[in-house]
Amino acid sequence: MIGEAVDRPLRVLMVSAEVESFARTGGLGDVVLGLSRALAAIGVETVIATPLYGVTHVPNGAVRWTDTLHARTGWGRDDVRELGVIEATVGNPAVRVCLLEHGELFGRQGIYGDFAGTFGDNELRYATLCRGALALAQRLWGVDDDQPPSFVIHAHDWHAALAVITARLTMGEAWRRVPSVLTIHNLAYQGMLGPEALDRLAIPRDAFNAGCLEHGGAVNLLKGAIALSNRVTTVSPTYAREILRPENGFGLDPFLRAHHRKLRGIVNGIDADHFGPASDGTLVRRYGTEDAAAGKRACKEALFADSGLNDPDAPLVASVSRLTAQKGIEIFLDTVPALVARGARVLLVGTGEARLERALRDAQNRFPGRVSARIAFDENLARRVYAGSDFFVVPSRYEPCGLTQLYAMRYGSIPVVTNVGGLHDTVLPFDGLHDRGTGFVSAAVDSTALLVALEDALNVYRDADAHAKLVGRAMARDSSWKRSAQAYVDEIYDPLLGR
Repeated sequence: MIGEAVDRPLRVLMVSAEVESFARTGGLGDVVLGLSRALAAIGVETVIATPLYGVTHVPNGAVRWTDTLHARTGWGRDDVRELGVIEATVGNPAVRVCLLEHGELFGRQGIYGDFAGTFGDNELRYATLCRGALALAQRLWGVDDDQPPSFVIHAHDWHAALAVITARLTMGEAWRRVPSVLTIHNLAYQGMLGPEALDRLAIPRDAFNAGCLEHGGAVNLLKGAIALSNRVTTVSPTYAREILRPENGFGLDPFLRAHHRKLRGIVNGIDADHFGPASDGTLVRRYGTEDAAAGKRACKEALFADSGLNDPDAPLVASVSRLTAQKGIEIFLDTVPALVARGARVLLVGTGEARLERALRDAQNRFPGRVSARIAFDENLARRVYAGSDFFVVPSRYEPCGLTQLYAMRYGSIPVVTNVGGLHDTVLPFDGLHDRGTGFVSAAVDSTALLVALEDALNVYRDADAHAKLVGRAMARDSSWKRSAQAYVDEIYDPLLGR
């Protein structure tokens, strides 16, 4: 990029299937909004493009555009979708969130699926999102052959991959020069399609090669975006290294090693204004570092009463998680009998695979009053768990970053984690001799090592002074987005725009 771009405002187009406060299933939505708000706070003009689902919360004050956008989703004359736009603003300084409206494709009662299962046309739905997002940027900022690019495309996960692919391959030279960033939130999900998807989604056939979209005879949208983007980021530095190895590469590790020079890990943050015990209205008592013991005690007693647990003087070990193999909840479940025998109480919250939901219920039935299971995806309940628990377990087999351990520390619940990905990058192991550390780290990803870490945690709980200091350090940890947002500006966006 050339020097003429220096005086232009820094603009970023975020493309995401989820946005917190609008429609989300987990961490992706939290990250997109949290990063965008932090960027706006340091002067970056940030616009998020996301679908208007049937389940999307549209805030008061949102405005419908009088004109529409058009998105090509195939090569045929009739393969052009008309999209409405409803624009909302979030925060101050404002982040603009543009909800792309198409009743047939987006207006369903689910993001990726509903009670009947995953939607069978998700690739078409997210192709429409991507083409609509580019049309949105053209409308807002323009793309001119005679001017250097004025914005960066920032695509999140495979759902947004076609924003990068389309800009580079089908929209002409001016768009080819628009810099793009792909963030991989979880490499396990890649957008794999049959070769017939090339024509169906208006992707040039000559891109179907091993250096771009072709992967084992299939179309791999994430691989194509990795090949064509200017930078690839992951949501923690350790995960950026882990995905270069076969055990974490999900078949793309050789390709990622070939593109390692464009790969960068920037750890996620959390929205410290939105998540914090001093201002959280879902808690029975708000608290800060100065009155954490009393505040957490009140929250713990309320949580015990709500969960059917007995003896609130006992240490409470909790987990809130999606119930999938990745999250390792069965590793934690293997430790539950020993924890109960040591006098702890256990609270398990999550929803997901039926076999794991059954395992949670079985644990509760085996230890009534000492183990409680809630099969639920409930953000308010999660906040009460962060506030009311003493220890928070994240036993993931792999974890690109993880947010729950950051939320837990913010509320004074001490994380006990496996030593993988972003858990390694965000939880400093407890060191009582030097009064350091914010949590406990399992030496291996198995129940034996996790139980050792949990026993260390319970020993500290019995030392009131050491435990209070540990809670104070965890709550004081800066997990905000400020540092990570500045890293995106300094190390990714500005260099790409020649600023």
